[in-house]
Amino acid sequence: MLETCDVAIIGGGVIGCAIAHRLGSEGRTVLLIEAETRLGQGASNAAMGGILTQTEPSCLGPLSDVIKRSRDLYPDWVAEIAEISGVTVSLLEGGDLQVAVDDAEMDRLKNQVLPRWRESPFPVEQLTGAEARELEPMLSEAVVGGFLLPDELALDPRELMGALCGALDGMAAAIRVRTGVRAEHLAELPGSAEVRLDDGTRVSAGTVIVAAGCLSGGFLPDHRRHLYPIKGEAFDTRPPGGAGYPLRHHIFAEIRDGDFEGYPYLVPRRDGRVAMGVTYEPHVGDVTVTVRAREEILRGVSAVMPQAATWPIERSWAGLRPGSTDHIPIIGYTGERVLAATGHSGLGITLAPVTAELVSAVLNGNADDGTRKLLGVCRPDREFVPVMPGETPSPTAP
Repeated sequence: MLETCDVAIIGGGVIGCAIAHRLGSEGRTVLLIEAETRLGQGASNAAMGGILTQTEPSCLGPLSDVIKRSRDLYPDWVAEIAEISGVTVSLLEGGDLQVAVDDAEMDRLKNQVLPRWRESPFPVEQLTGAEARELEPMLSEAVVGGFLLPDELALDPRELMGALCGALDGMAAAIRVRTGVRAEHLAELPGSAEVRLDDGTRVSAGTVIVAAGCLSGGFLPDHRRHLYPIKGEAFDTRPPGGAGYPLRHHIFAEIRDGDFEGYPYLVPRRDGRVAMGVTYEPHVGDVTVTVRAREEILRGVSAVMPQAATWPIERSWAGLRPGSTDHIPIIGYTGERVLAATGHSGLGITLAPVTAELVSAVLNGNADDGTRKLLGVCRPDREFVPVMPGETPSPTAP
């Protein structure tokens, strides 16, 4: 069987769905191909939901302008998707609190991290321990200080994916969704590209977009060595005492105690849950939930917010971030008919709206100077300079 469309997208996570929505809105016929039985069952379903501006070191430097554009797009983008789908997506707008539980960590933040934050296009506010606890009273007395990153947002990724799925359902005339079928082969042909699916279907498209997360290397042979999985584990907790946000901010810390390194990250949900994470295992490709990871996360949470470490756990998960060698996404043509939109590492949720915008600009050939600058940062033919030891991004999102 042969199916035809203007654009075929391999990968139905937040990136693939955001692109499908954008291109369908522009009048293109789109076929979205997802191997799982539902959309968003990979990294998107496992994400913590931070919309990051500064917490991740990879947000800084060359990627900061891309991050800024995505952050600017986010409120209107979410509102548009929610209006089309009828699914509410709540944005937590208090910002991120990055705290230090000892003087050594506070010195690191002030001397090494703060100068980079101040070079970014986002504000930052230094806090004493008392000021941090005034903002979040459950913080440990051990917190000696921290920084408020007020432009950071947070959401529930499952709400976002529900809204995106609803928006795509409402555009059935332009967007077809195939779930439970796996893309097995991608080839460029004269005047088109063809995807072969594992049910025998052949898909002929003017352009094929590879947005398959950590599996994208199977369709992008020239970039396979630059793409790899990064396992992260996290869980949902349920604080006692009713619904509503139990925290006003999402909270992050880096904990170093002898041989232990932890990255506790707490993200509240509007129904009263708090997501807690997160671990970071590059080049690990399984999604097994482990006791070791849970204990590592709870040890970090205990140092930052002891009361939170006692809350009942409702759901645990593991996910695979689609890592790239330099922790910058790969967005752009890799052939005449194949376009990459992958390698977002822990920033898929953060970068979904700008990725859709950049892909649209590439396909339409109407990028302005600002857009071309952003595409230049993410271009597939760049020199991939690996992140140096000691500069590994903090694992704030699986």
